Amino acid sequence: MMISFRFPPPIRGLFLAAAFLCSAAYAQDSTRTTATILGTADTIIVGGNEKTEAYVILDEMTIQQGSPVSYDAMEYDRGRIYSLGLFTSVDVMYDSVGGKRFVYVDVRERWYFVPFPLFGFRDGDPHKIYFGAGLLHYNFRGRNQKLYGSVIFGYDPSIAFSFSDPQLDRENNLYFGLSTSYSRVTNRSVIQEDLTGNFYEKHTDFNGTIGKRFTLFATAGINIGFHDVSVTSYLPGRTASPDGHDAYLYATASYMYDSRNLREYATNGTMISLYANKNGFGESKLNYARFGADAREYVPFGAGFSLATRLFGSLVSGGLVPTYAHTYFGTSERIRGYYRTVVEGEDIAGGTVELRYSLLDARTISFSAVTVPNEFSVWRFGISLALFTDTGTTWFRGDKLTPESFATGYGAGIHFLLPYSVVLRTEYAWNELGHGQFIIDIRGNI
Repeated sequence: MMISFRFPPPIRGLFLAAAFLCSAAYAQDSTRTTATILGTADTIIVGGNEKTEAYVILDEMTIQQGSPVSYDAMEYDRGRIYSLGLFTSVDVMYDSVGGKRFVYVDVRERWYFVPFPLFGFRDGDPHKIYFGAGLLHYNFRGRNQKLYGSVIFGYDPSIAFSFSDPQLDRENNLYFGLSTSYSRVTNRSVIQEDLTGNFYEKHTDFNGTIGKRFTLFATAGINIGFHDVSVTSYLPGRTASPDGHDAYLYATASYMYDSRNLREYATNGTMISLYANKNGFGESKLNYARFGADAREYVPFGAGFSLATRLFGSLVSGGLVPTYAHTYFGTSERIRGYYRTVVEGEDIAGGTVELRYSLLDARTISFSAVTVPNEFSVWRFGISLALFTDTGTTWFRGDKLTPESFATGYGAGIHFLLPYSVVLRTEYAWNELGHGQFIIDIRGNI
């Protein structure tokens, strides 16, 4: 846990809560009511989709046949279509010809079948180098189905394969997914490392998902799987079983509401994710449940400014939670200002507020004069400035959780929106003790 910092924690918590609630209230009061209505869409035409089925695009749009059309609505749908990850550029236009009013969607498709190298640093640590190769088909059969396979060597080697179909049954809006993986993971627990030195966890997983899309924004699903994990050095608590080997079934029910205009770097919309997870159904000594939530709000203020807020957390109940199932800051979740500080617990909570200014609105650049495949001839770029603050903590059941338990960082950065939905963040952050750190990452907190 992180404790005893100098800034008044009640002010910290009030700031985060107030920012999130104010942004939500603002969003409720500003649902594009000032947008100028250009007319009604009699027809929607999709062009440029040589491989992608038209319904994949139409199903992401708020504008439908008979809908009113505004510049704001077209820009919003443009972001939604780009967020599919299938196109290098998207244009949405409105026109009237011979009394017929239509919306025209023009897309440029990406290269869908991509063999690619894998290289990087686990947890941002240059001492934890991994490398390998992957194969990804973004748009199998032109239906936004995704096939993925990868082999990674070096730090935390792994092999993985997955398939997903967002429209298994389009009439009933059912989606489907399958995945399997094997990995050898280096222990992340600093507490356990201090006891015996580092050790490895070997994970094998098989799982499948079935779900339904209820509206343009709301989905719910059930994931059922089997997980096998063993540790190379056993101590009580590292696994639920006394032989250092857990093999168990698990199930997760989830719900998501996602109205973000651009998933990789939203400036408008809401994302709410809820899940309940049960591990072990009597076939194993493992028997615990985890409940989690992640709520994000994005509010445009005009003149290039927008506010991004996030509150998230997860809680466990039931029996022993092994070390490999603990929650961490300093790995997948980060507190900027404590970016490389790893802390663990059974439960986790955190929040982020980020004020953004679009220095260069995302735009596409064509390299038509250069002899390259069409899929690589259009690139998308943008630049944003950001001020941010993060806060969070982890804790174990039985610990006394107080406002002083939360650690906080703050800072500023430059964010680059790059082709193929990559966001490069260059930031400088301070923690509450005044210690600063420079951060380069392609993930981000929000």
